[in-house]
Amino acid sequence: MEAVAGKVIDLIEKAGTYFIRKIKSCINFGEDLKTLERNVKQLTDKAVDMKTDVENQERSGRKKRRRQVESWLNEVEQLEEELRQLKEEATRGKKNRGVLKKLNGRVAELEQRGDFGELVLDVDGSEECPMQVQPVHEEKSKQNLEVVWTWLHDENVSSIGIYGMGGVGKTTLAKHTYNRLLEESRYQVYWVTVSQWFTIEGLQDDFAKIVKLNLSHVKDKHGRADQLNWAFKKMKNIVIILDDIWERLRLEELGYPLGVEGYKLILTTRSYEVCQKIGCKELLKVKKLNASDAWELFRKSIGSETRLSPDMERVAKSMAGRCEGLPLGLITLAGSMRGVTDIREWNNALNKFPDDMEKDVFKVLKYSYDRLNDGSSDTTMQECFLYCALYPEDHKIGKFIMEGLVKGNSKEEEFNDDESVRMHDLLRETALRITNDKPRYLVRSGIGPQVLEEQDWVFNLDRVSSYKSKIKRIPEDMAPNCPTLSTLILSNCDLTMIPGPFFQYMNNLQVLDLSYNFELMDLRSSISNLESLRALSLRGCYQLKSVPPLGKLKNLRVLDVFLTGIEEVPQGMKNLVKLKFLDMGRTDLYELPKEILLKLSHLQYLNLPRRVDAPVEDLASLELLEAFRGRFCDLHNFDKFMSSHHNCEKVWWYDIFVGQVNIDVGFDDCIPKHRRVIVEDYTIEAATSIFLPHGIDILQIRKCHGLSSCFVDNFLSRTTSSRGLTCIIFYCDEIEWIVNVLSDRDTTTNPYCISFDSLKVYDLQNLVGLCKGKIASHTFSGLTKLKIQDCDRMKKLFPRAILQDLKSLEKLVISRCYKMEEIIGREGSSQNSSSTSTTADLPNLKQLKLHYLRELKSICEGKLMCDSLEYMSFLECPKLKRMPFYTPTANEHPFPSLRKIRVREENWWKTLEWEQSHVKILFQTYIKWLVIEVS
Repeated sequence: MEAVAGKVIDLIEKAGTYFIRKIKSCINFGEDLKTLERNVKQLTDKAVDMKTDVENQERSGRKKRRRQVESWLNEVEQLEEELRQLKEEATRGKKNRGVLKKLNGRVAELEQRGDFGELVLDVDGSEECPMQVQPVHEEKSKQNLEVVWTWLHDENVSSIGIYGMGGVGKTTLAKHTYNRLLEESRYQVYWVTVSQWFTIEGLQDDFAKIVKLNLSHVKDKHGRADQLNWAFKKMKNIVIILDDIWERLRLEELGYPLGVEGYKLILTTRSYEVCQKIGCKELLKVKKLNASDAWELFRKSIGSETRLSPDMERVAKSMAGRCEGLPLGLITLAGSMRGVTDIREWNNALNKFPDDMEKDVFKVLKYSYDRLNDGSSDTTMQECFLYCALYPEDHKIGKFIMEGLVKGNSKEEEFNDDESVRMHDLLRETALRITNDKPRYLVRSGIGPQVLEEQDWVFNLDRVSSYKSKIKRIPEDMAPNCPTLSTLILSNCDLTMIPGPFFQYMNNLQVLDLSYNFELMDLRSSISNLESLRALSLRGCYQLKSVPPLGKLKNLRVLDVFLTGIEEVPQGMKNLVKLKFLDMGRTDLYELPKEILLKLSHLQYLNLPRRVDAPVEDLASLELLEAFRGRFCDLHNFDKFMSSHHNCEKVWWYDIFVGQVNIDVGFDDCIPKHRRVIVEDYTIEAATSIFLPHGIDILQIRKCHGLSSCFVDNFLSRTTSSRGLTCIIFYCDEIEWIVNVLSDRDTTTNPYCISFDSLKVYDLQNLVGLCKGKIASHTFSGLTKLKIQDCDRMKKLFPRAILQDLKSLEKLVISRCYKMEEIIGREGSSQNSSSTSTTADLPNLKQLKLHYLRELKSICEGKLMCDSLEYMSFLECPKLKRMPFYTPTANEHPFPSLRKIRVREENWWKTLEWEQSHVKILFQTYIKWLVIEVS
């Protein structure tokens, strides 16, 4: 009996222990879930800020988000959805510890991966941006492209060598191949220009950018190659194009795993032997054009506006024939003859033309250079041509303005020159040959580690450039005697110091570019005596804490200290009365000396430090200002500046912040060509209506308080830009409607109602709907993009009545609006049969994304026509049972632009009802299934 009792007691104790453990487990699970929620919320907040930053930078058109950033943002969004599913299961009593543990691990991993440094790439340097290149018209060129394309799709061909004489079209062929690879999307394709003076270390740095690898701490080139090889092997399906190779490369020194499946190489070179030594599997010689194709290219290059008489055409054909079928010679020569209609000038050009193009290619290019001044004394075009040689081959060049070589049509164009150019290697070689004599240049751009040698700096130098060259050292006593030197470019040279006497004998120096020497910590006072200086750039020297006195530099037009560490305005800056361009953005300046801007009355471009409250009275005196970025502490000062200083006729650009904000977020390196106002963390007084500036492009509102329930009641339009307003709204909880017109009002002709081009709304917790009442037709008639995210009170996106105003809509994205039931609302409260026979039309809709809409039941009652669709995405819309897409045509391709449909739940897709069965069959061919991993 005692034994039985003992067993019972033992069982009771074990059961008690079990239940206590269970209870503790439940308590611990709940606590762990709350911890996970907090961590995910922090991660989500970071993702929202990051996305805002990226979108703001992309809006300039010069930036593009990194693919790894886009992937990270998508993973955070997916993590949020998996957390929601875990919480739902927990409410039903299923506490999945395995999933919770997995999500904790994902959070830690995403946090670790979330520090990207630069979030965006320059569009020019982006691996996804097509290259500008002349169309292929010649039959032989088309055949060459097809040959390369065939080899690329042969798994046995890992490397292709394209060779031929300079100017014959090798790079053009490679660029067309690059663009075609981008379109196909089978491979990741990257372009690297090698050039004549390459170094292995420099190429390793170029390859490191491809794999997003930081090699700055690795000095040994073999160790760098090992790290590159390891990084490359984590990527798949890569094509690298190496343009303009002059000598043999050992690919193992670059870490590129050529010969491994999925890795291919294309190279261009003038030398057949280089192709052989590198071991190219297939070789293609690009030959000169035949006579017929050569004349066709010459005729197109001279332009249709140049009308040739029969006599002129005879001379032109003779000149084209002497180019021996070399495309670069044909294009360059034709360009120099564009607009010439005098037969005597054509005959004179023919008589001076070299007889043997193959031997005298540089004479032909030099001849075209001589014609750039068009027979006048104006040498501006020739100077611009030679100036391009100061930069490495294929580098984007756009700094003619700083040299004073080019004047813009308006003042702002002098500093926002988007018309950058690149220089062909043969043209650059021609320019360097010319500058061996007069004018005299010393160019060491883009070459490896070097020590400056004073004997190279001859007495009659005009310009010197070591752009993007690693200068190991400048001798302590080096003081070049260069009294005629006008331009000195030592940008991106890894300089740490510049000796005191270095500038002592450069009395004519007009342009000094020391930008992006990140380790440069000190500038010697000899800079203070460069009285001829017109432009001084210290941009990106963020270790530099101070600048020597500038009071003597009274000719200075450009002063760029963007992203430096300076903490005080340079002494004597009030004397720089000719200054037109002043960039102090992202510096550590807290205040400006009182009334200093009053002294700088010629300013046309002004970027103020982020912490400085813009002095509105001083700014009002800058009548020539055409590009401005700065911050006002309140809307009163902002409105005072905008209304008193600028009228609606004036063309100018601005980036203006209102409130206590970090104005680094979303800022480009220069003031882009748009008009943007950001109001952040600011309390707007009750019943206040703010008139937006004339011509405003972008309005961003974030974490503002005191707003009325209707957004447009707070912000009224005088006139927005011709394309309408881009409006972005975050975290403003008072807003219930974007537009809400009361029943006793009619605003259909209200001129003050905003006209939207793009509307993006995030985390408006009390937003009920987009619009209500009789609204002005122009409000949404120009709307092209609409995105609503994390607005949990919305049940209906917009009423059917405004469909007639949405004809311009191109992109519609709705995400994580968990109570959303309808996208396009019904006609009225009653569900009569006529509603299902009604056809809605969104003729320009290209992208439709519906993500995580748990209550969504309807996209549209009846039929929906949107023949321009290119891309659709449906994620987690379980209650959506019907697809309303309709086409009235019987064509084989009723949706001609459709490329992809992204769907996660295959079973959900299979059970959908369709307005037209043949549309279902058509859509099926474009589906890409997304698989979510379940533990």
